[in-house]
Amino acid sequence: MELLTFEHVLLDSEARGKRALITELANMLTSIDPDRVMEVVMAREQLGSTGIGHGVAIPHGRMPDLSLPVLALARHPEGVDFDSIDGKPVHIAVLLLVPDSDDRQHLELLAQLARTLQQESIREEVMQADSREKIAALFADRVRLG
Repeated sequence: MELLTFEHVLLDSEARGKRALITELANMLTSIDPDRVMEVVMAREQLGSTGIGHGVAIPHGRMPDLSLPVLALARHPEGVDFDSIDGKPVHIAVLLLVPDSDDRQHLELLAQLARTLQQESIREEVMQADSREKIAALFADRVRLG
């Protein structure tokens, strides 16, 4: 099962800040209330930025009503301030939502995403991809349910 589908990929975010970028990601998930997503994800951001460096952020949270994990990705050509650990703007943001009950899966998927996006070649492919399908395909074999 693909966790990141092309319908959940935004090629050119126009967000002007962290909250706006997360809002764009939340609004792509049509089956989930975006206000609930914002509540959960922004509460997590208050604990510390999910900007992991290298122009990447992985905002995430647990959602009580989810049955399976969900991913959404936004690419931001100019980059947006995300209070990242390295102070650099974020160009690739991947939203991860997992069922409330599954800690192990949450941590496993976060680790898979972080490992994948630590690779410069993957980040370059995401930034240069000319379609949402190509970006979704990049993650198909790298981020999966255990």
